[in-house]
Amino acid sequence: MSVEIKLDPILIDKGFADLRSSIEALKTSFATEIEGENKLEMVSAFNEIKQEYEALLSQFEALFLSNIQSAEDAVALFQETEQLLSNAIKLTD
Repeated sequence: MSVEIKLDPILIDKGFADLRSSIEALKTSFATEIEGENKLEMVSAFNEIKQEYEALLSQFEALFLSNIQSAEDAVALFQETEQLLSNAIKLTD
């Protein structure tokens, strides 16, 4: 029983680039913060929710980009290991 793992570097790089552009394109649809003389509870609540949403979105973006980087590192390590094994096999032939 033989199992072969094939990696296409071009497809992998395109996939990572697509993921990066997706997260960078992620924008909020919240209106700007409401300012002025209003002391309404709804205005205060809206502004608080907007700030929390922006902080959460920022954390999500950072985590997502970190995960992409980890995946890229894993693929690079796999390719490096594969090359080392290939070279070792060639030496023993």
